[in-house]
Amino acid sequence: MTRPHPPLAQLLTRRLTLIATVIVALNIAMVGLYYSADRAALEAEAVADVTERLAAALTGNRLPADAPVRAIFADHPSAYAFALVDRAGTVTDTMNPGLIPPSALSLYADDWVTTMDLPGGRLLYAGHEFRDRTDGLRVVFVMADDPENLLRRALFSELRQHVWGPILPMAVLLIATSALLIRRELAPVARAAAWARALRPGAVTPPPKGPVPAEVADLIEATQRALDRLASALEAESRHAAEAAHALRTPVAVLTARVAALPPGETTEKLRADLAALARTVQQVLAASRAETLNAPPEHALDLRRPAEAVTADLAPFAYGKGVDLSLSLPESPVMALANDEAVQLALTNMIENAILHGGPGMVEIILGPGPMVTVRDHGPGLPADAAARPFQPFWRAPGAVPGGTGLGLAIIDRVQRAQGGSVAFHRPEGGGCAITLTFLPAHF
Repeated sequence: MTRPHPPLAQLLTRRLTLIATVIVALNIAMVGLYYSADRAALEAEAVADVTERLAAALTGNRLPADAPVRAIFADHPSAYAFALVDRAGTVTDTMNPGLIPPSALSLYADDWVTTMDLPGGRLLYAGHEFRDRTDGLRVVFVMADDPENLLRRALFSELRQHVWGPILPMAVLLIATSALLIRRELAPVARAAAWARALRPGAVTPPPKGPVPAEVADLIEATQRALDRLASALEAESRHAAEAAHALRTPVAVLTARVAALPPGETTEKLRADLAALARTVQQVLAASRAETLNAPPEHALDLRRPAEAVTADLAPFAYGKGVDLSLSLPESPVMALANDEAVQLALTNMIENAILHGGPGMVEIILGPGPMVTVRDHGPGLPADAAARPFQPFWRAPGAVPGGTGLGLAIIDRVQRAQGGSVAFHRPEGGGCAITLTFLPAHF
């Protein structure tokens, strides 16, 4: 089973999203590598983060006992320490003071960071004066280890500032805008595809309206030229078939008249049957030559009761001669459909003739409705259960079919229905026989 092809707009949007994702990932990797390599910058960022959290929690010149930032120092007494020192050099609050060298408490500077490489690891000292205060309160911070991942937090902060903040929203905006532009620019391609799908033999389908890119315009023009050539070939084929059928009608009529003058007998009856089959074949060829060129304009509304009555009346003598009764069931209200009167009569004629010839003696029912559909049912042997779509193939005949058929009837019906946007289907109803249903496009007012 062939997998459905995704729309081109969807493919382009996916690829654009992939490209944008790769770009964002590369930016994250590059920024991460850059700041990971610059440990001093990360340490300064970590110090700034801790001092901001301390400043936000201050009450006077002390930290409240329940300040969340105290958890960093309480949970890791051998890794972090701080001291709050006023302008007079008095320590107003501290945690883990054993980590803080005395020289750091006496260093007066607005902001400073220094590190020392020790055998046990890297030791960081930092100081910061709270500038929004008038008492000169400052903090001294010490980090001997980093179990709280303050450096990693600082790295994520840099990524958020330099990547996730400016680049990620820009990438999302770029993807959304590009997706809209892609759909808009590919709209002419979709219109051209819809136009190509609507092409039908014998029908005039104007090219899509609106501006289109040069490549799409070339494709439409090439398709139109190919369609014109196909239409010319179809017209020539139909004309040749019609001319041949017309040429055969006269000698067939002459032969029929001469056979009618022969004395009764077995040979005469066989000749009459053969001539009837030949005449039917000529009529079928004529019908086939017209089938592809019949189509119903979208604005053409037809009351299906009219062709149903006309065809039933025309075929009543033929049915009587075959020992078949025709039953026509019509609703009282009009049944409007988008259909061509000649096409409907052609399809119904073939359906009812097939039912008369192959359904055997008895009743052939013609039922109009519900909705824009016509069903013709006979009570004969019916079509084989495994026939599927084969009855609509030209020249196909069911096993055991009565002599005299051509195998064109159902193929003509199928071609006529497709030409006017309808459909045809057959089924085996309860009680035996065969039922064939024509379905038409409804006409809305």
